[in-house]
Amino acid sequence: MFSIYIICFANHRHYRQHLEIYWNSSNVIFHSSGFFTVYLGDLIDFICPYYENEYASVDIEYNTLYLVNENDYYNCNTTGYSSLIKCNKPFDMQRLIYTLSISKYLPYPNLPEFTEGHFYYFISTSSGQLSGIDQRNDGLCHRKNMKLIINVQKYYRHYHQEHRRLTKPTVAKRTNITFIGSDQQYLFLSSLSSITSQNFYLTFLLFAFCLRTKSRT
Repeated sequence: MFSIYIICFANHRHYRQHLEIYWNSSNVIFHSSGFFTVYLGDLIDFICPYYENEYASVDIEYNTLYLVNENDYYNCNTTGYSSLIKCNKPFDMQRLIYTLSISKYLPYPNLPEFTEGHFYYFISTSSGQLSGIDQRNDGLCHRKNMKLIINVQKYYRHYHQEHRRLTKPTVAKRTNITFIGSDQQYLFLSSLSSITSQNFYLTFLLFAFCLRTKSRT
C-alpha cells in the first residue's frame, strides 16, 4: 500500500462582471462618491430612465450620456462630444440601454476603447426635460451631481497549487488463472499480489465462473 500526491489547481481570479447602472439622477450612486473599479473584459449596461405609466405623478427625466475628459468632467461640459446614448423614450416597451464593453480593442469604429490603469469620465449635462436633452453645459451634472468615474484595471488570473494527500489504489500484477488438468478438481492462481478491491472482485467473478465451468465437465 502506498500513496500519491494529487495536484489541484484552484483558480482565484476576478470573474468578468456584467454591471447595470441606472442612468437616472435619482440613483444613489450620484449621491455618493460616483466612483468604482471595473476590469478589462467587464460589461456595463447604462439603463435609461424608464416609466411604466406616463401619467404617473413622478418627475419624468430625459438625459444624454457622454464620455468626456477629466477637465470637462469637473466643468460639466460636453461641447464637441458625441453622445453615447440619448434617453428620450422613457415609456417604450423596450428599455433604452447602452452596453459598454470594457475592452482594449473593439472591432467597430467610434466605440470607446479602454486601457488598464486609466480613469474614464461619464456625465450628463441635460436639463432633465425633453426640451433640454441636448444641453451641453451644467444641467444634471451640476445640479444633481450626475457624473461617474470608472477606474479600469487589468483582468487578472491567479493560480494556486494545492497538494492533497490521497490514498492511491494499488496496482495489481498480472494474474493468470489456469486449469492444471481436465481430470483434476482444483485451479491454480499465479502471480497474485497487491490486488485492488475492484480487481479482486473481477478476479473472484472469473474464479467462480471457472469453478462452475469445471463442475460441468
